[in-house]
Amino acid sequence: MPAPYRRVLLLILVICLAFAPVLGVAAAGAHSDSAFAEASNSILVRFQPSSLAGGDLSSADKQLIEAAGGGQVLAPLGAPGAYRIGLRPGFTAAEVAAALSLDPTVVYAEPDRIIQLDDAVAGYQAETDSGPSNWDLSAIDAQRAWNLADGSGVVVAVLDTGVSATHPDLAGRVRAGWNVLANSDNTTDDAGHGTYVAGLIGGHDATGAASGVAPGVSILPVKILDSSGTGSTASFVAGINYAVQAGARIINISASGTTNSPAMDDALANAEAHGVLVVASAGNEASEATLYPAATSTALAVTATDDKNDLASFSSYGPSVDLAAPGVNITSSWWSAGNGNGYMTASGSSASAPLVAGAAAIVAELQPSASAAQLREILTESARDVAAPGIDAQTGFGLVDVYAAARIAAAPADPAEAALNSVQAYDGSHLNLTANGFEPGEPLLVWTDSGAGFRLTRDLKAADDGSIEADLGLEWRVPEGSLSAYAVGLNSGHAVQAEMTIDPAPVAAPFMPLPSRDSTADRLYFPQTGHTLAYGFKDFWQANGGLAVFGYPISEEFSEKNPDTGETYTVQYFERNRFEYHPELAGTPWEVSLGRLGVQAAPQVYPTSPAVNVTGVRYFAETQHTLSGPFRDFWQANGGVAVFGFPISEPFEEGGLLVQYFERSRFEYHPDLPNGSQVLLTRLGTTLARENGYLH
Repeated sequence: MPAPYRRVLLLILVICLAFAPVLGVAAAGAHSDSAFAEASNSILVRFQPSSLAGGDLSSADKQLIEAAGGGQVLAPLGAPGAYRIGLRPGFTAAEVAAALSLDPTVVYAEPDRIIQLDDAVAGYQAETDSGPSNWDLSAIDAQRAWNLADGSGVVVAVLDTGVSATHPDLAGRVRAGWNVLANSDNTTDDAGHGTYVAGLIGGHDATGAASGVAPGVSILPVKILDSSGTGSTASFVAGINYAVQAGARIINISASGTTNSPAMDDALANAEAHGVLVVASAGNEASEATLYPAATSTALAVTATDDKNDLASFSSYGPSVDLAAPGVNITSSWWSAGNGNGYMTASGSSASAPLVAGAAAIVAELQPSASAAQLREILTESARDVAAPGIDAQTGFGLVDVYAAARIAAAPADPAEAALNSVQAYDGSHLNLTANGFEPGEPLLVWTDSGAGFRLTRDLKAADDGSIEADLGLEWRVPEGSLSAYAVGLNSGHAVQAEMTIDPAPVAAPFMPLPSRDSTADRLYFPQTGHTLAYGFKDFWQANGGLAVFGYPISEEFSEKNPDTGETYTVQYFERNRFEYHPELAGTPWEVSLGRLGVQAAPQVYPTSPAVNVTGVRYFAETQHTLSGPFRDFWQANGGVAVFGFPISEPFEEGGLLVQYFERSRFEYHPDLPNGSQVLLTRLGTTLARENGYLH
């Protein structure tokens, strides 16, 4: 349908909505100091750039807004064509947003929703005259990082209730910022929370000793929350966009909402595109609550831990968690109406996020050209595992380790020579680092840098003679090209470096593409990979999902030993799995079976789940794991246990995606794809072929 006619029909639709029964929206509560208090009576809209007139709303845009029930343009959101629009009486935000979304010139339209401080649950314990105890800094090894960097020259935006620039711990370190709520430069804190957060990032106590993680940073205050700790999607979006434009390198957000937002995603994508890392608190729901912006893939989501490195009893958790940091009984700078500047001891993930934001600032000082993704990678790869082995829903990659992150970010100066070699083992070629000159038995930090990512190896110590010999893992996992390996003694500071070139491995004969040929009834030829598929393997492939489930064949049939049984079978590799032919099971559904690639590829044995009896969740006693949501739907629709096996993990975030491992596969959830196509299978067949040296 041509766009002009579609717009006419849309105008008719929204006029009809004006006379429909009003669906009341729950009141947000009124706060006299907040321009965003009546969030339920406004919407957020962004128009396509082609629809604008000189960067502003065109007359056609304004006509559409007015016909939809829109009134005054309350505030721009900081992105071209994005605005917060008030509604005229008789119109509801949800209905008008739904109607506007139908217009092709509208990028998004959504109700403006309330967002609040995360500490509504955890709360504050005691206002005090004494400064921080710094137990949190010791827990994350921050003080030792100051020998390398302290965040100097890095601007950290605190999107919160404002910041008290007169607090002695912050004096001289608070830049001029912006009050999104009042559309002014008055960023005075009227609640205390923003001052608390700023102190944890970069405060100094009265003696000049550091009480924040990165005492050299500059704080950019952006007031997005009123005196009750309440804001809305609009204030968050405008605040993020302002912070990016004002030169922030790191943004801290210690507040959350329950609903995802296209406008918020838009602002976060803008931050990512400008190299700005957003750190967000996971929330204080004491459950696997999905809270935003922490649950978005570009935000670094942080849970709270106690002094034993256990997940705090109040902390939210879930598959979107990236890191953990102390969040129980944390003292920092504070402001209150009754006492003015002082200190507060509090608990909440609001305290945890700024500790990670400070760590990010230290890394950013050492890596000034790093992208937001590279900052995230250094922080997550250097984290200390404190919960279940590997990535978990409680602490993500682990407890943030400021010194380890700083060490990786700051390549050692004048390192001594070491040797990095390829050593053959039972499961393939391993990388082996050898060096001397360390103190006997001292702990080490050892990591590799391939130019495409960092890998940290923990819990290594020098031998009694001061030498090290470190297995850095399988060579095939490292990209081709130059690889550097580093080791630093944590007591002596002695550093070594070694380099080698990772050469492409030869392609095994069954994996060599065949010349082009015509397909026959018995044997199909796939020009995409240059391989064929025939007989029993072809029948199984076609009957159980074909290309969507298994991908293209990447080899011909050949003989290979099964790693579980030791028996040799005829096999064929596909992009996402490996088929085995079992003649002893001829005539049964298991004549062709899949390899247990999920078990082989899983980096760890994952913690089990307690038995549950919840609608929509299926529990498997065989592996003590659950299956739900889109993964359950895909599993059931494409062969279930016969094709994929039982789940061997719970869903969790890995590589920026929600994933779940099964005995024979790994599912990935891609929310950006159309409905019905959002679950994809990992290319485990290709991965295993490379691991076995068949492919380079």
